[in-house]
Amino acid sequence: MHSKYFENIVIYLSVLLACIILGVVARMFVIGVGADEFTANIVFLAVTLFGVLVYGLLSIFIKDLFTIIKKRFFPKKKQLKESNEKANDTARVNKIRIEQIQLITDQENNKIAIAVQYTQTVFAAYTSEKDLVLLSRNITSYAEKKPTSEILPVEVKELSSIDLYHFGWNIWNHFRNGNQLQMAAFLKKVFPSILGNVETETIKRHLKDDEQRGIIQIRKDLSEE
Repeated sequence: MHSKYFENIVIYLSVLLACIILGVVARMFVIGVGADEFTANIVFLAVTLFGVLVYGLLSIFIKDLFTIIKKRFFPKKKQLKESNEKANDTARVNKIRIEQIQLITDQENNKIAIAVQYTQTVFAAYTSEKDLVLLSRNITSYAEKKPTSEILPVEVKELSSIDLYHFGWNIWNHFRNGNQLQMAAFLKKVFPSILGNVETETIKRHLKDDEQRGIIQIRKDLSEE
């Protein structure tokens, strides 16, 4: 910064000196042709100031012309750098967004896997292999918020309504997917042979009754054994 300032001082002093020399030459010339001292001094001042003015105008013109030519024929490195930095920032943001989406997807898939494993473990002894597969699909459909038309009925044995209530609460608590009334409707459709005649509101009210009672009990965390 100081070097640039010094360079400007040298340039301006050089221009001023050159203009003064031109003024002196002009003054000597008019004296040589017979002009008086006063007129010679006026000519000296006028030529000097005119030289400074011409230099200033030329500097502005040349600078503007150079800027126009540079913009027209030579792209600015700064603009290219900013453009590259902006492109890099956009790419970085997109990468982070993709990573976050993938992370959320992995977490959701992991939660579904835990719920399906829990379901298969709990119902393995109380339903057929075919119905166990259907039940696992129903749990996946519930987790993915698919239409209820994709929910298929399942037959179970030796389980009471309270077992199914506890199972429903455990699944709902695991996903926190919708409200408990929706879970009640889900249970009613999945287990029609046991809950088909029970009102949805009634199922909802009893989801967490007698937590330690029954074959299927209330679980706070399905990933825990």
